[in-house]
Amino acid sequence: MTKPILGYWDIRGIAEPIRFLLHYKQIDFVDKRYAFGTDDWQNDKLALGLDFPNLPYFIDGDVKLTQSITIMRYLAEKNDFEYAKEEFFKNIPVQLKLWDRYLGGNKFLNGEDVTYVDFIANETIDFYRLLYGNILEDFPTLQVYQNRIKNLPELQDYLNSPSYKRWPLFLPMAKFGGGGEEPDHA
Repeated sequence: MTKPILGYWDIRGIAEPIRFLLHYKQIDFVDKRYAFGTDDWQNDKLALGLDFPNLPYFIDGDVKLTQSITIMRYLAEKNDFEYAKEEFFKNIPVQLKLWDRYLGGNKFLNGEDVTYVDFIANETIDFYRLLYGNILEDFPTLQVYQNRIKNLPELQDYLNSPSYKRWPLFLPMAKFGGGGEEPDHA
């Protein structure tokens, strides 16, 4: 059986978590690294048979993938990493409690002024809310915080436009948030 191949630039970058997972699961693979300033990637990319030639790529027999998250998800499912999902979900309230405590009486995570971190946190909190409809029930500070973000005057044109999508969260092939109807609790 041929070894799977992970192709990426000769740097850590977005392929490093994939390398960590492969080494952690003790998967023997070819770590194909492309040097900058050479034509190696340009010469290889069309010959590999990838639907969307891009770095990183992962080839495992007939399976040919690009995009780091897609590769990670494939490896997690193939290597029985899904069991960790239950533990992750059990720990969500613990994490939310930490965020709730950190936010305290502040309007935003950095005090009185919104920063880009608030937008990342808001999106994460919203994912949790969609996963578990009443997850914020015990965290009124986070509910107020999320409403504060969503009510920022500068966001209203976007939030009320056809460009804003409440659903789906991901592409149709995702096991959650990728298709079908938006959850009732959303």
